[in-house]
Amino acid sequence: MTTRTAWTRVLAVSALALASAAPAAAKIVFTGYGAFNFTTDGAFRVHGPPAVIGTLPEGTTRLRGFSTDAVGLFAATKAGEDSEFLVDLNFRNVGAAVGETRIQYAYLDTALPWDMRLQAGKITLPIGYYNTRFFYPFQRVSISGPVFQSGILGLPIADVGAVVSRHFEEGDWGVDLRVYGVNGYGSTPNSTATFRSPSAPGGLTVSRNLGAGNNNRDLAVGGQAAIGARGLGEAGMSYYRGAWDKSGERVLQILGAHVLFTPARLNILAEYLHLDVDADQGMAASLGGNGDWHTDGLFIDVSHPLGAPRGMPLTGFARGEIYDSSSDSGGGGHESLRSLSTGAALRVNDSITWKAECLWLEYRVPFVSAKSIVLVGHSVSLGLVAAF
Repeated sequence: MTTRTAWTRVLAVSALALASAAPAAAKIVFTGYGAFNFTTDGAFRVHGPPAVIGTLPEGTTRLRGFSTDAVGLFAATKAGEDSEFLVDLNFRNVGAAVGETRIQYAYLDTALPWDMRLQAGKITLPIGYYNTRFFYPFQRVSISGPVFQSGILGLPIADVGAVVSRHFEEGDWGVDLRVYGVNGYGSTPNSTATFRSPSAPGGLTVSRNLGAGNNNRDLAVGGQAAIGARGLGEAGMSYYRGAWDKSGERVLQILGAHVLFTPARLNILAEYLHLDVDADQGMAASLGGNGDWHTDGLFIDVSHPLGAPRGMPLTGFARGEIYDSSSDSGGGGHESLRSLSTGAALRVNDSITWKAECLWLEYRVPFVSAKSIVLVGHSVSLGLVAAF
């Protein structure tokens, strides 16, 4: 039996159990949100050797225009006394047509013995803090998320499988433990030896290689441990391990650490991320070596209230991030990303928030046989988030 078939049967059994357990009078509760952006000014320049740039538009590209970043619809229904089924249907790049429709998550959340909980289905992986707590635009002050996590690693990181969690609480302190097993990442569709091929602008979004099916017999496993104190914040570590190639021999590991500090009304979130990938020929063409490579980096996000003009809370924020990828064998080039952003959010009421954001970005893609391609520029954006 293949891994994909096994998970399909697990989900089918879960769905039947849900149908039989749900009360006849069970109701589905719908909520949702819309995120709308207007880029008032943007200028990005790509430069590098003509032989490497190829068809990329060298020189400065100016941006301005409206976009519907995403529209999401949440549905939840009771499946028993202490069980619930939750779904998030998300529409992205909405214009004359919907550019992408995805199910962010769809899982059964139910109680287990010894005060544990089980989530089974398509679940958001507990990697870091941002991936599970700040992914949605109505959860955060900024318009956009950290560039590396949003544009390259991909947010949210969600996959088909199951996670078991347990919460311990003593006074103002709490500990959360989570372990999970999922299908895991696979190789790119056009090559079983390539996991990621960096490019400018943007690089390959790794989450495109994460889906409902697996390309090998390996299950990815991981977990998270976090400790928090009421009114002070949280600190935790996350881990992921799974083979990404067809043979099941080339491994991807993700190690994360986060610290959330919330003294008074200040909010400081710092997240460190380490990726370790074996024998990736896509990155070998860029970084050199045998394809064993790693990424290290972090972002720091700070926000604080700035007042309440006409009774509407105004919050300012600033974020900086830095990431670097290189070959484990040394030498070769370095893929690097640097960004700074700042802005503010005005909360009109419980449903509507206006935002403004300025972003500066520098992204370098190395090539073994030539100099790097460099993408550098800035953007100024206005945003509107409506929750309902």
